[in-house]
Amino acid sequence: MYDLGNEFKINLAKSKTPSAYVYRGNKYRISIISNSLIRFEYSETGSFNDYPTFFATNRSFGSPKVSVEEDNQILIIKGEKFTLEYKKEKNFIAGKLIPDQNLRVTITNTEKTWYFGHPEARNLMGTAFSLDDMNGSVPLDKGLFSIDGFTSFDDSRTPILDQNGNILAPNYKNIDTYLFVYNNDFGVGLRDYFNLTTLPPLIPRYALGVWWAKNEKYSEEGIQKLVNSFKKNKIPFSILLLGEYARAKNKYSNLSFSFDKSIFPNPLALSNYLHKNHIFLGTNIKTDGILSVEEVNHNEFIKIYKENADKNIPINVYNSNLMDAFLKTIINPYLQSGVDFLWIDDKNKESSLRSFAMNYYLFKNFSQTNKRGLILSRNFGIVPHKYSILYSGDTNINWKTLKFLPFFNATASNIGVSWWSHDIGGYKGGIEDSELYMRYVQLGTYSPILRLSSDEGKYYKREPWKWDAKTFEIVKNYLNLRHKLIPYLYAEANKYSTFGSPLIQPLYYKYPETYDEPLYKNEYYFGSELFVSPIVTPKDTVMNRVVHRIFLPNGVWYDFKTGKKFTGGRRYVTFYKDEDYPVFAKTGAIIPLAILDKDNLNDTSSPKTLEINVFPGRSNTYKLYEDDGITSKYKDGMSYITEINYYYKENDFSLSLEPKEGTSGVIPTHRNYVIRFRNTKFTNDVQVFANEINVPFKSYTEENDFVIEFENIDTSSKVLVYCKGKDIEIDAKRAIDEDLESIITDLSITTELKVEIDRILFSDKSIKEKRIEMRKLKRKGLSTIFIKMFIKLLEYVAEV
Repeated sequence: MYDLGNEFKINLAKSKTPSAYVYRGNKYRISIISNSLIRFEYSETGSFNDYPTFFATNRSFGSPKVSVEEDNQILIIKGEKFTLEYKKEKNFIAGKLIPDQNLRVTITNTEKTWYFGHPEARNLMGTAFSLDDMNGSVPLDKGLFSIDGFTSFDDSRTPILDQNGNILAPNYKNIDTYLFVYNNDFGVGLRDYFNLTTLPPLIPRYALGVWWAKNEKYSEEGIQKLVNSFKKNKIPFSILLLGEYARAKNKYSNLSFSFDKSIFPNPLALSNYLHKNHIFLGTNIKTDGILSVEEVNHNEFIKIYKENADKNIPINVYNSNLMDAFLKTIINPYLQSGVDFLWIDDKNKESSLRSFAMNYYLFKNFSQTNKRGLILSRNFGIVPHKYSILYSGDTNINWKTLKFLPFFNATASNIGVSWWSHDIGGYKGGIEDSELYMRYVQLGTYSPILRLSSDEGKYYKREPWKWDAKTFEIVKNYLNLRHKLIPYLYAEANKYSTFGSPLIQPLYYKYPETYDEPLYKNEYYFGSELFVSPIVTPKDTVMNRVVHRIFLPNGVWYDFKTGKKFTGGRRYVTFYKDEDYPVFAKTGAIIPLAILDKDNLNDTSSPKTLEINVFPGRSNTYKLYEDDGITSKYKDGMSYITEINYYYKENDFSLSLEPKEGTSGVIPTHRNYVIRFRNTKFTNDVQVFANEINVPFKSYTEENDFVIEFENIDTSSKVLVYCKGKDIEIDAKRAIDEDLESIITDLSITTELKVEIDRILFSDKSIKEKRIEMRKLKRKGLSTIFIKMFIKLLEYVAEV
C-alpha cells in the first residue's frame, strides 16, 4: 500500500462498528451504529467491508440501546426509534409487497415501515449537480430529510480508502446500505449523518466576503485597474477568481496547472499585490490529465512516479504514486506561485466519482501548505458538504433563476450542505436589468457565498459603478453590509463545522406545511439570529414597490434595517422599495458586525472595531468565534471565543463580553466597541466596566437606537455595560397605515388628490364602499392607472 503522507492517514478503528452492536450470519451483517442509524450488508460470499469509504468514514460512535430476539430463522432488533425484523440469510431485496419482504424496519409507535426498494416518495430532496442553463428549476437528488421520518443511502458503489488514504475500487456485488430512522426529529438524523460522513470543513474567513468572477481576459494591469475601481468606489472585494483564460495554452487546449506567462509573467508578484490589498486569488483548473508541456519539475516527478513526464499522462485517481507525484511536483509548485485556492470546473457529471476523488486529493493536500483548504467545484454527488464550496455553474440571467436560488439554497440543507456559490447577477443571456441586479445582490448579501459573476463582455454589468446612481448606491451599501456581517457569518460557519448546524435552514423544518406554498417556500433562517423572506419578483411599477407576502415564525421579530416590530405566527402583506429587503432579527438577537476600515475595506480579518446589534424583548447569549481565518492552526486550539450576554428587563438592561477560551494573538489585543441597542430609549444611567474598572464612553441616540461607544479595550477583559431606565423599549410596531401613506406620498399626482385618497383609504367604510369612492376620483382627474392600483391595494389591505 502506497504511503501518501501523514495528511492522508486514516484511523481505521473508527471505520469499524464495535462487535457488541453487530449481528452477523453467513451472508448478512447488520450494524446498529446509533439509536437512529443502521447499516445493512449482504454478500453471497460472506465478505464485508470495514474500510472507510468516501461516504462513510466513522461507523463507531454512540451507544445504541437495543434488545434482541432471535431464533434460527428470525432476527428482531428493537431500539428506541425502530423495530427491525429480518428473515435470516435471505436476500434483503424480495418481492414488492410488504408482507413478502425479507427485511423491514418499523418506526416506533407508528405504522411507518421501510423495506429495501421502498420508493421513499415523501423525501424532500437535497441538491443537484449544477444549475447550468436552468430554466426555472432542476431535478434534485435525494436528501436526508423526509416526511416519512426515514431515509436510506446506498454505499455499495462508493470507492474505499485504506489506512494510507489510497483509493480502492468498491465491491459492486455487495449490498451496503445505511438507513437513518429519525421519525420527527430531523436534527438527530442530521447529527448522525455528520458523525458518519464527517463534519463540514471550516472555510477561510475571506470566503465570506465579496467575490469577483467576471470571465474577462484581465491582464496584470487590468486587475490593478479593477482593484483600484473597487477602492475608488468604496466597495469591498475579498476574492479574485480567474477563469481558464489565465492558464497557458498550446495548440490543443488550455493547460491546467500553468499560468499564461504572456498575460501573467510573474504570478507570485500578482498574488503579493492582491494580498497587500487583502484580496485572495482563486484559479480555474481542469483535472483530466497532465500535458507534457506543463510546468513540471521533471526530475522530482520521475523520482516519485518512476515514469517520464515528457509525455501526456491521463490522471488515474486509483494510481497512488501518480497522484503523489502530481500533488508534489505540479500542484504544490502551482499553489506556491501565489494561488490561494482551486476552482475545479469539471462539467462531466458522468465522471463524478473521478472528480470527487480529485477533490479528495487536492483538499487533503492543502495541509502540506500554510493555507487552509478551499476548493470550489461542482457537486459530484457523494457527501457534497465534505470539500468546501459548491459551484452551481453558468446560470441564465432572469427572474426565474433568482426565484429558484433561495429555495435551492435552503433545500441543500436537507443533505447537510450550506456552501453553495451562485452567479450573483446571473452569468449569461437575458437582459441587464437594474432591479434584477439589485435583488440578486441583496439575496447574495444574505446567502452563504456572494460571488459577482458573468460571462465576458462589456455589456454584462457586474461592476456596480456601471449602473445609474440609485442602483450603484443601493448595491454599494449591500456589498458593504456583507463585509460588516462577516463576524456573524464566521461564527455561524464555525457552528456548522463544529456541530453540523447549517447556516441556512428552511422555514419548513418548523412549519412543514409551507414546503409547497409558493408564497413562503423560499423563506429561511440565516444563522441563529436572522430570518429572511427573499424578494424574487419584480415590483409594481405604478406603486414603485414590491408587494411581498411574508409568513413569520412564532415569537417577536424586528426588521433588521428599520427595527419595526412584527408579531410572529402570522402572515403579512408588505411593500418594499428598491433599497429595502425583508430580513428580520428575533427578539433578543445579538448580531456582531465589523466596522470596516475606511482605508482598507477589503480586510476580512477580525475587526479592530466591533459593532454589536442587540434587539430587545428577552435575554440571550451569543458566542463569537474568531481565529486567523486563513490557516488550519485553529485545529490546534489557535482560536478565540467571546461570550456576549444580554440581560433584559423592562426597566434595565446590560450586556457583558466575557472571554471564554482561546489563545492570545488570534484577535486584536485591543478593540473599540459600538454597542447598538435597537428600539431602545436613551438613558443617562449608564456604566461601563472592563475588569471592574470604569471605562469612559459616549452615548447617544440614532433614530430608534441607543448607542454606546468605548475605545481601546483589552480583548482579554471582561466588559460589562449596565443601563437603567424606565419602559426602555420603543414599541415601533409595523403599521399598514404607514406603508400606505408612504406609497401615496411618492406618487406623481396632485396634493389635493392625495388628500382625497387618504380620506378614502383610512375611512371606516367597507372595502366595497372604498372601491366605489376610489373610482369616482376619475372625475377629479385621477388617472385610471392609479385607480386600478389603489383598488388592487385595497385587496392587499383586506388580507391583513
